[in-house]
Amino acid sequence: MFCRFPVATTVILAAWLASSPAFGAPGAVWSEHHPRDKFVGDEALRDVRDPLANHRARADRSNVLRGNFENCPHDYDVLHYDLSFYELNELAGALDAVVVIDFESRVDNLASIDLDLTSQLTVSSVLLDSTTPLAFSHVGDVLNVQFVALPDSGDVVSIDVAYSGPPWNEGGGGFGGFWFQLVPKNAFSMGVGLNADPPSMGRAWFPGWDWPCDKATVSLHIETNFNRVGVGNGTLVGKDSTATHHTWHWQHDYQISTYLIAVSVAKYQVLSDSIVTDPRIDVYHHPQVAAEAPVSFQYTDLMMEAFETRLGPYPFQEFRFMTTTKGDMEHQTSVSHLYTLVNGTNSFDDILAHEMAHMWFGDCVTYGDWRDVWLSEGFATYGEAAFREYQSGTAEYHWYMSNLVMNRVINSGVTDGVYDPSFKWGVEAYEKGASVLHMLRGILDDDVLFWQVLQDYHGNHAYGNAVTTDFLADVAATVGQDMSWFFDPWLYGTGHPVYEYGWSWDDVGGGQYQVDVTIRQVQGTGTLFDVPLDFRVHTVAGDEDFSERIDLAEETVSFVVSDVPTGLTVDPDDWVLDEQQLAPTSVDFGPDIAAAQALSLKVPRPNPFRIRTEIRYYVPTTGPIALVIHDVAGRKVRSLVDGPESAGSRKVWWDRRTEDGTKVAAGVYYLRLEAAEGTRTEKVVVLD
Repeated sequence: MFCRFPVATTVILAAWLASSPAFGAPGAVWSEHHPRDKFVGDEALRDVRDPLANHRARADRSNVLRGNFENCPHDYDVLHYDLSFYELNELAGALDAVVVIDFESRVDNLASIDLDLTSQLTVSSVLLDSTTPLAFSHVGDVLNVQFVALPDSGDVVSIDVAYSGPPWNEGGGGFGGFWFQLVPKNAFSMGVGLNADPPSMGRAWFPGWDWPCDKATVSLHIETNFNRVGVGNGTLVGKDSTATHHTWHWQHDYQISTYLIAVSVAKYQVLSDSIVTDPRIDVYHHPQVAAEAPVSFQYTDLMMEAFETRLGPYPFQEFRFMTTTKGDMEHQTSVSHLYTLVNGTNSFDDILAHEMAHMWFGDCVTYGDWRDVWLSEGFATYGEAAFREYQSGTAEYHWYMSNLVMNRVINSGVTDGVYDPSFKWGVEAYEKGASVLHMLRGILDDDVLFWQVLQDYHGNHAYGNAVTTDFLADVAATVGQDMSWFFDPWLYGTGHPVYEYGWSWDDVGGGQYQVDVTIRQVQGTGTLFDVPLDFRVHTVAGDEDFSERIDLAEETVSFVVSDVPTGLTVDPDDWVLDEQQLAPTSVDFGPDIAAAQALSLKVPRPNPFRIRTEIRYYVPTTGPIALVIHDVAGRKVRSLVDGPESAGSRKVWWDRRTEDGTKVAAGVYYLRLEAAEGTRTEKVVVLD
């Protein structure tokens, strides 16, 4: 989903140092901006650490849809949804629909079933087999349907639910639910609520068992005016026309979770097949972006080729992008793509690749529990880098993983593990999840085996569900060993490694030189990581590479090289999500390195600014810090950070607002960073 969005290495910003970049100690590391960052615009930042917090954690909790985390199996299994929409009226903000639900009872004497449906919608009738009225109640977000003749286990039952009204969505600035937009006109669903509990948004616009683990097939019948197109999941199997309207018939005979069912109605145009030549792929776009679409979607064929090469055959019959006024969302076979991102450039190819990768991971193989969301978002984020590699080569892959994936985790300051993070839509599931796959690839050191791991996992759970333990078991089966020693700290622990290392060397005779490296894990989060770590010893004659499995709080490793050592680089190819600092005892520790590893507050950028500015700082040790903005009179304007932080590089944003959300006047303001090591200040100028 969207979802989520330049130095060559992740953990060594050697350019900061006056010494040779190859041999310098690490300093602060900063990630490049990702296209996902552009979704906020001029909206006030609710969390200065992360602009996407506006979408992910709304302060207005009245917008939150609450529910129970109920799992599968339950007392019935939905087999098929047949959805008919007779009205999707933007001006009225309402729909009129009937859904036919075929389900199989899993218990004897099934007296009633509960269906998820938000209270904003009004149910007018429930019929058994399209003829016999059934009693029902609709209390809160639960539609309860009662049976007279009680089905037994294995019986297949069909009910028709007629309903209408204004469908629910997350409100201003939100994401999930059903939306009616007037400029440009668009009626569409968004399958995930970023503030909803649970996040499934099928219930916002049709009744069903709205949990990812209950998959079913689906058909959709969408009535529109003549100048509009209705798009759903799967294959367009027909279009009926009357004197006043079209009805678009879509059929999807593959298992699908409710949150991945989609509908979108707009004055769509279809991109020429001279641009997207794969006959399985279409692009439905708003006429407002007709001139820009040929460029923005020009690599769609290549994306499909890349993923089929790496992950195996496309798991469905057809695929399409459809522009919507919110996005992005990986609805199965019909990805919703934010229409303003169709801008005549390829700036947002990474988002397109992310959503296409979801067809394998997230859609065909769907997590069985929301705690396992990384199995979807982490894999799709890794798909961004995989496409970059296929398109532009290995160096581009490593640059992308370093700068736009791993550095985003490092800079975030977030320490949650990948599994069941406190916030489902943050860097933990997306970038940290992708980093786990990247590190697994580095550990295996065999690309054929790595892609086989992903293909086997996909094949074992295709068209079904999986949880994290399933993935770990599949990895172990393909690799031939239990990999929990690697996975457990990343999935269930906290933070990431921060290595402090020092090295020295001795002439041991015979043209041989021993290099001793003492390395400590100083992250201070309570989790020790077990990772094969690469060491590159630079010598007069050239570089020599070694690898050691580092799993202790402190250990010493030794290497023998064949010429005089001149430097040492830890994790030179950025296979590990880590940070590093050089110990003062190291042979190459000097004033420049000491300065690079000291407490620092960088000049904000941009400066001056009008909307928001980025503030970067480096904390050399774990402990409490405070970052506060003051006006010229010394009055506190905004506290950006106040509390304990682990050592490392960080960045936050200021949106020129005070604690209560009021925009400050143009003028001069001062940043003050306080930590155990001292105080740093910088000036920032706000313009109107």
